Amino acid sequence: MQERDHSGDGKKPMIVFAGRSNVGKSSTIRALTGKKVRVGKRPGSTRWEQFIDLGKISLVDIPGFGYMAGQSKEAIEETKKMIVQNLEKWSDRLAISVLIIDISLFQELVERWEKRGEIPIDIEFYSFLSEISPRVIVVCNKIDKLKKRELDDAIKLLEFKLREALPNAIPNIVTISATKKKGVRKLAQMIESELSGLGLPAPSW
Repeated sequence: MQERDHSGDGKKPMIVFAGRSNVGKSSTIRALTGKKVRVGKRPGSTRWEQFIDLGKISLVDIPGFGYMAGQSKEAIEETKKMIVQNLEKWSDRLAISVLIIDISLFQELVERWEKRGEIPIDIEFYSFLSEISPRVIVVCNKIDKLKKRELDDAIKLLEFKLREALPNAIPNIVTISATKKKGVRKLAQMIESELSGLGLPAPSW
């Protein structure tokens, strides 16, 4: 089991990276910061939050919610509960929440959840993060897995669902391919801009 990292204890403002298991959170952080963040091929490789010191800002990679390879349903539910509790505990330090979405599977995910009469988990988590975080950035990862027309359709669907969830908010969306480092600089600039708008310093990338 991955060892818990307590290096983020303190009072620094936080950028939290969240998302379903296997959407590429750790890969995105590694591409963004150059730091050696553990990257796993199996869903649920990140079991504990991992803190990265970015000068006057802390970046936190939290466990993925949803399916985790080799874990029981009870263990998965406990992880989800822990994620929510930690985010609520950190709410006074949260500056930006970065929600990573696997855009290549988003339409399939929406159809699966809506067939059950439920809100897609990505959208539900977006609403939750928007309640506790001053800024939310939605990162559409794995754009390299879709053709342009497919990507355009997926982005339109995502925008519709985000606006449906929060009609009074304009979603802040950026598209990337973490493994190919495409769009990563734009994400960094967006984070810096949002921090500046909050009167906070830029991270030490």
